[in-house]
Amino acid sequence: MIKERQDTQYDPGEKDSETLQIRRGAQSTVYLKAAIIGGGKACDDLLVLLSNERLNRLNMEILGVADPDPEAPGITRARDMGIFTTDDFTELYSLPGLNLLIELTGSMPVRENMIRTKPIQMSSIDHRGARLLWDLIQIEAEKQMLRRQSEERLHQFLESAHDIICIKDLEGRYLYVNPAATRSMGLSREDVIGRTDLEIFPEKLAKAMGAHDRKVLEEARTLSFKESTRVNSQDRHFYTVRFPILNEVGEMISYAIISRDMTEEVALQETVRQNKEYLENILGNSSDMIITTDLEGRIVTFNPGGEKMLGYREDEVLGTKVEVLWKDPEERRRLMSEVGAKGEANNYPAVLLDKKGNEVEISLSLAQLRDSKGRVLGTVGISKDVTEQNRLRQQLIEQERLAAVGQTVAGITHCMKNVLNGLKGGSYMLNLGLKRDDSKLIQEGWGNVQKGIDRISKLSLDMLSYCRDRKPSLAPTDPLKLARDTVQLVSESAKQGGIEIWCRGEEGPPANLDPDTMGRALLNLITNAVDACREKSYKQEETPRVEVKVKRGKNRVVFTVKDNGIGMDQEARKQLFTRFFSTKEARGTGLGLCVTRKLIDEHGGDIQVDSAPGRGSIFTVTLPDPGQGSTGHTSKQ
Repeated sequence: MIKERQDTQYDPGEKDSETLQIRRGAQSTVYLKAAIIGGGKACDDLLVLLSNERLNRLNMEILGVADPDPEAPGITRARDMGIFTTDDFTELYSLPGLNLLIELTGSMPVRENMIRTKPIQMSSIDHRGARLLWDLIQIEAEKQMLRRQSEERLHQFLESAHDIICIKDLEGRYLYVNPAATRSMGLSREDVIGRTDLEIFPEKLAKAMGAHDRKVLEEARTLSFKESTRVNSQDRHFYTVRFPILNEVGEMISYAIISRDMTEEVALQETVRQNKEYLENILGNSSDMIITTDLEGRIVTFNPGGEKMLGYREDEVLGTKVEVLWKDPEERRRLMSEVGAKGEANNYPAVLLDKKGNEVEISLSLAQLRDSKGRVLGTVGISKDVTEQNRLRQQLIEQERLAAVGQTVAGITHCMKNVLNGLKGGSYMLNLGLKRDDSKLIQEGWGNVQKGIDRISKLSLDMLSYCRDRKPSLAPTDPLKLARDTVQLVSESAKQGGIEIWCRGEEGPPANLDPDTMGRALLNLITNAVDACREKSYKQEETPRVEVKVKRGKNRVVFTVKDNGIGMDQEARKQLFTRFFSTKEARGTGLGLCVTRKLIDEHGGDIQVDSAPGRGSIFTVTLPDPGQGSTGHTSKQ
């Protein structure tokens, strides 16, 4: 009970013949359309208490209940009562006419999430404020004999409420303020009770509050307002509800003010607004195409960059399947399988079709779009138009190819010129010998012609090997036998030049090699080693020597060709595998080692060289041999 006085503090425990009863519910013609967040025991009890009869008297309606547990007691009762239920409380916001949220979970994260997401014009009561609502309803339900106890409990909750709660008489003098109100004002209760806003606040603020008070008095109904003020040099925002307090015969005797400090919520919503504008600026100003889709692959967002790239307006593609933009829709479906497994795909090359049907080459980064709970909502894709970039790259490749062709032709021309000079000299000697019937001259000329033919044959084979991409034909091959057979091809020629050549190695099971191409590579290395020995002038105690070794390791075969010939300096080693580079001047084609490296690369192998002028060279070829690796005894030839 409240006794209307101007000079004393409101005491809910005071009673006399002039007391006026505070009534809740029937004091307004505006319905409170509420929804409950939290379907636990408190919700169940509240639904039991709020019978249809009481709801009608309170001008109140329960529109929905939300709780993640579908078997929560409040959810079960709400379903039985035909009330809307959901596991996501944000779905409550779309209920028609909803103007009040009652949060009963007691969870601070839930309350903060509610503050961030709810429409600002929608009122809310947290689990503490809900206690106030609960007891207001309990007061109505209690018997007369329990009125004093109920009013005392009401007073306790008013005192403990976090929201600002005030009661004024019809002249605007404060009858009651709770501790939250005195803290907000920065005054004691004694400084407020019995005084008006003009006596407490600055004139501008007091007049604004007074205008809101008069509107409630004039219309005699519940009204809500957004109010701002400056407290301690800080702007504060409040959402205030004013409603009349009626006596037992329906006459207004005072009015109440419940004000919630919305400063934090306003700041959060301003942050959300700024972030939204920031993201919209990114979407609007990005030169890349940014598309988001839902779970069915329908386009949800299509930015101006996409409009410029493909020529479609946003309204032409929204809601359509994104596959219609792809040249090969099946490729997009295959990409989605990869994204589903990995969560994303980066720099994926794809081809789209613009509005006119022209191909647009893109580099696409596609990722799953998830909500705060990690649930997949769809996809977000960022595409860069690389059509012109690819065209320029292809043009550069073509130019490099033509340059390489020119270099190759020049190199071949140079080699052929040297070979032709040799053939001319040989044919001249041959013709001269025939005229003079000089067998020695004929034999020498024919020898030069044969050398020219051999060089042309070798040049042709090198060019064929260099220009043709060939996958090795792997077959079980004895590496040591392969090395011995190759050495045998040059051993006679080496012996005639006084060059000692020998081969040794570790025996083992056959390795998976292409015997033709690897025999060719070994032959090039061994021939070069013999030539290096021929070019060196040895001391009397030195012997020209070429050593070929075969070593078996775990999952690999290693060939080593070592000579003690003329050797190479650092500059020669850098260019050793360059096309048409030769240290043999006119006697070399410049393709031998280039081809050798290509053949080894095709095998997935590696070649290394160690050399120094006057000290010879060591070429080491390492080839993979999966599944092999057994070692045996050493054999020497």
